[in-house]
Amino acid sequence: MPAPIQAAKARIDLSRYELSLDGQRVKLERQPMELLILFAQRQGELVTRDEIVDRLWGKDVFVDVERSINAAVRKIRTALQDDSGNPRYLETVVGKGYRFIGSIELIGAPAANSSSSPPVQPASAIPARQHWKLGRLALLIVLAVVLATGIWRFAKSRAVGPAPEAAPIRSIAVLPLQNLSGDPSQDYFADGMTEELTTDLGKISSLTVISRTSAQNYRGSHKSAPQIAHELNVQAIIEGSVLRSGNKVRITTQLIDARHDKHLWAESYDREIGDVLAVQNTVALEIARQVRIHLTALEQQRLQQHPPVNAEAYDAYLRGRYAQTTQSPDRLKEALPLFQQAISLDPAYAPAYAGLADTYSLLANYNVLSPDEAFPQAIAAARKALQLDPSSAEAHTALAYPEHHYFRNWRAAEDGYKTAIALNASYPTVHLRYAELLSSMGRHDEAIAEMHRALELDPLSAAYSSNLGRFLYHARRYDEAIDVLRRTLARDPDRVWARVFLAMCYEEKGMFEEERQEFQRIQAAFHGQPGTALAHFYARTGQSSKAMRMAEQVKDAANDSDWFFLAGTYAALGDKDEAFTCLNQAYERHDFFLVFLKVHPYMDPLRSDPRYAQLLWRIGFGDPDS
Repeated sequence: MPAPIQAAKARIDLSRYELSLDGQRVKLERQPMELLILFAQRQGELVTRDEIVDRLWGKDVFVDVERSINAAVRKIRTALQDDSGNPRYLETVVGKGYRFIGSIELIGAPAANSSSSPPVQPASAIPARQHWKLGRLALLIVLAVVLATGIWRFAKSRAVGPAPEAAPIRSIAVLPLQNLSGDPSQDYFADGMTEELTTDLGKISSLTVISRTSAQNYRGSHKSAPQIAHELNVQAIIEGSVLRSGNKVRITTQLIDARHDKHLWAESYDREIGDVLAVQNTVALEIARQVRIHLTALEQQRLQQHPPVNAEAYDAYLRGRYAQTTQSPDRLKEALPLFQQAISLDPAYAPAYAGLADTYSLLANYNVLSPDEAFPQAIAAARKALQLDPSSAEAHTALAYPEHHYFRNWRAAEDGYKTAIALNASYPTVHLRYAELLSSMGRHDEAIAEMHRALELDPLSAAYSSNLGRFLYHARRYDEAIDVLRRTLARDPDRVWARVFLAMCYEEKGMFEEERQEFQRIQAAFHGQPGTALAHFYARTGQSSKAMRMAEQVKDAANDSDWFFLAGTYAALGDKDEAFTCLNQAYERHDFFLVFLKVHPYMDPLRSDPRYAQLLWRIGFGDPDS
């Protein structure tokens, strides 16, 4: 018979908040560590689940007891290398709680059962005549301690004043809510719930809320709340779970002050799917109360009013948003019918119209639909969303985008973006799109500042850092742009548009060999298809015949968003007439990129031509005779 496995020597250093086994430090998160300390202080005794809840969260806070306690116990057993079937440390008392049966040493503070403490005599061992004297002595000691404590506290308050209250929390991140269904096909639902809660919190003007796209990088992460908060530059973390069964949903959330790794609040809700939006509002209001954020009357009204939505419509909407967030042209085409389905099921559901408007605009951006086909439908959907919900930041943003890229109505677009920011300053998409508007208007410092704000809200977004590089390129700050784009590609080597912008920067710096190497990678990503940026490179490097041949290939298959860049290639070749022919085509076809006529370096050879000033005037800039 094999010898039993010997338990390692376990020790908790309370002064360092550290667990060690045989002298080796073992990492344990705060909640399991607090629970292990409780077990250590009560070695050999039954610790009930009620006592655990009281220790970890407090009596007047509700949590999903089964999940939270079981998770903490599992982490303790993993840290101690314990086996629940044959425990050496922690024994389960079925239906009651747990008993710590092993040996663990507490150091750094007096232990409850320290062997160094003198033995306590039972009362029966003390002679009767001593009871009165001992009682009197004990009373005198208690009075002396109380008096001394009072004097010390009074002196301290006179010297340093009252202890400062913890500063209010001003920044927060909602980590991806865990999908507890066990069905990966339900991930879209958990992600949708995360996005809804993030959006609701973003409506609170004095609270900065990190975008879901950055927070989702911590899905399944084993990092501690303080570490995640440090990386996202926030003060608090929200985590939780979603369990869906048919049309029933259980949402569990908890709020952690990451500055002190302290649980502030937790709650669990069971609702029908059609009522989950009201739950999200309730959670947002409670979090605002817990972090001591002052809500304006308008913010309270917006968070308290949320009409129920048709369950099937809401499900279709979440699926549409899930497909849309990939920004893949194929997935965007899948999103369209999902938003249309949501609208047909619930014609009064404003977010579905905003989602539809965004999808049409993105399909124009990615050349899947022509601007003339996509943008009028985007405008109609966005206007309907605003008719149903004038306070929707998403709808204002969705309407401002075609005002910029299709109508070239600069004032209306800027007003729309400013309104959206006032309604939800934590919505990163509006900062990106407003930055794009400012960049196209030549207001470069404002554009870059707006882009930095977007990155504060979505710090891990390669798409946003790539666009920052693009706007630095428009501002002729090429060295800064190169630095940003290189760092973007170090994090996401497949971000092909970051490579295109980087190649353009190299070209303006005369770094043609570096540009050539980037185009080799770009061509591989585009499967060798001819491109206007490569044609421009050939024109700038004296390879005129290659540039001309490639430009003609692109022109033969040109879609509505190629004409602006074709004009740049012909300008680099010195053929201004053909360049302006292409620009006129861009104007007539509502080329998505014509709005950058004023700032794009490709236009430099044309700026002295009177036709350039005339075209600027036609798209809303300047005096045609200047």
